[in-house]
Amino acid sequence: MTTLESINAKTTIFDLTEAFPTTVEVLVKSGFPKMADPIRRQKQGKALTLEGAAKLRGLDVEGLVSSLRESARATEAESYDVTLGEVPELTLHPPGDVRCVGLLPCPVRIPFLETVVAGAQEIWDEEKLRVGWSLAAASVGADSLIDEIASVKSAEELPEIFISAGFEAFFDQRALRRFKDKDVFVDLAPEETNSTFAKAGLRDPQGHFTMLAVVPAVFVVNHKLLGDIPAPRTWSDLLHPRLEGQVALPVGDFDLFNGMLLTIQKIFGNEGVEALARNTIASLHPSQAVGRFAGRVQKQPAVSVVPYFFSTMTLKSKILELVWPEDGAIVSPIFMLVKKSTVERVRPLVDRLLSKEVGEILAHRGLFPSLHPEVENKLPAADSPFLWLGWEAIEAMDIASAIEEVNAIYRKGAEEALK
Repeated sequence: MTTLESINAKTTIFDLTEAFPTTVEVLVKSGFPKMADPIRRQKQGKALTLEGAAKLRGLDVEGLVSSLRESARATEAESYDVTLGEVPELTLHPPGDVRCVGLLPCPVRIPFLETVVAGAQEIWDEEKLRVGWSLAAASVGADSLIDEIASVKSAEELPEIFISAGFEAFFDQRALRRFKDKDVFVDLAPEETNSTFAKAGLRDPQGHFTMLAVVPAVFVVNHKLLGDIPAPRTWSDLLHPRLEGQVALPVGDFDLFNGMLLTIQKIFGNEGVEALARNTIASLHPSQAVGRFAGRVQKQPAVSVVPYFFSTMTLKSKILELVWPEDGAIVSPIFMLVKKSTVERVRPLVDRLLSKEVGEILAHRGLFPSLHPEVENKLPAADSPFLWLGWEAIEAMDIASAIEEVNAIYRKGAEEALK
């Protein structure tokens, strides 16, 4: 690790900025504006020494090194501002000794970040290690992050903590699955799981993934539009021909949508996916399906499949009903991965992320039921069931190919319905 005393002409820009993030500003002001981009620092900074950089701009090497040392010395002060650790753009390489990267559900992102800042302060106070984080809203999508992970050659390049919702980033063989199979990660969750999930089988039997919470998919029924048609109470009901052209799906929520299609395929086969597609009238954002923007859509669905969070919009309506499927709300996971080799360094932050307080943020502010054993999840009934795709099924599939395949089946069914 680069220390204040070891900074010299042979120090690379990448090593310097990883150890002392405030030196980025000095480099930018010294004529290296591209070094503000963490991806460029990762790709180019590893091969570029301070001596080489000075020659490129015709700068005095000793003067540049001296300026950078002064900036680094400032970060050694006890008044270190941990809030400088946040990187606005989504990247695998935020600067710092400890990196926390991923995607957070929009309703809980801000309070979750406050927890990260508190954990960063604790790590700084106790270990003098800087935490850098890049935690974007889940709506950004995981594509760019998966591409970046795909270029990683070794586990050392991965962040110490990774958080995300959904399946792709964790189970895609191009992304983190290849490292999971090498026993890089460890599940640090409490041994006891919330009683809400007693029969759900959510705990990773191989001890790699730490599941924090889930995003359940439920039904919102518009009885005025449904008329005399029986409201669906199960996923099998949702696939019935009587609902042809009556259903809206949360296509905008890719993680939940893909998890839903994979689970439907597992239970009902390809025919079930095709039936769901035939019944689909619209691919709406959940707020369009049940919220105040609903009237702007030309034809409204009688039944909307939405994340449980959005179902709260039904509370003030006399014609809308929340239906928790009797055979279980299909869930998309909210996961955390922690590198086994760095557990001791990251323990203060991990303990906060696994705390009851964070569990309540997820469960109460986001209505994402938490696995923490002491959290009271706010569900319609104490025995509200869940449907989880299952570890065995996930292990047996190439998740990227499976998602591509099931989406193709869904599109085929939708196209046939239009003929």
